[in-house]
Amino acid sequence: MNSISKLAMPLKRTAAGKRLSPMILLTGIVATMLSTASMAQPQQQLIHVQGTGAMSVTPNAYSVTFVIEEQGETVGKLNTTLASDLRAIVSFLLEQGIERNNIQSMQVRLTPRYVNSPNGRVQEGFTLSREISVTDSNIENYDKVLDGVLGRGVDRIQQFSFVSTTQTNAYQTALVAAVKDAKARAALLAKELGVEVGEVVAISESGGNMPVPVMCADAFAKEMSVSLPGQETVEARINVSFTIIQ
Repeated sequence: MNSISKLAMPLKRTAAGKRLSPMILLTGIVATMLSTASMAQPQQQLIHVQGTGAMSVTPNAYSVTFVIEEQGETVGKLNTTLASDLRAIVSFLLEQGIERNNIQSMQVRLTPRYVNSPNGRVQEGFTLSREISVTDSNIENYDKVLDGVLGRGVDRIQQFSFVSTTQTNAYQTALVAAVKDAKARAALLAKELGVEVGEVVAISESGGNMPVPVMCADAFAKEMSVSLPGQETVEARINVSFTIIQ
């Protein structure tokens, strides 16, 4: 008996003797039909692969972040001292041919300073610090720059890395290679399983960056004295899901 014939039958009565609304009966029939249809659909078979791509680049610049810091009782005095050190450092960097738009010094941090006493931890002034981030394309001049800023009040070096100004293009090239690698992996798996690769149903990028350790200025200078830029490998990783054609 089809759904229309069922609707033509006399309306059923509830236990209380009241007739059910035709709309309620129709809703129930439609829901049952949809549920049966969804249960009858076979589960989609997929192949999940990860593709990787890599591109080697030669660094042609370096990036470094310096930190200058002062401790004292009053914020105004700390700021005056720190501003004097900052002007000396920025002036030196400009003398080395570093462009002004490659020098950033807006990051400022002010924190209370606490010391232990017989009455517990008590506040004893403040610590004011400021970060100076620099990018310089004169890669052979980095040692002179480090020596110069260390003698002008820099307390520690937050980060140093050799970089490539073409890294963005290199990553895009690596990303294309990762897509081709994913397709090749899926085709290989499908061939061994005796099936064919269908359309793409999902794709996403994956990857991460390694943290850069914080080093004090003197230790960093000694470590960098034997460092060479060499080559860097730019990598791209993607996750792709393909349908399987039986």
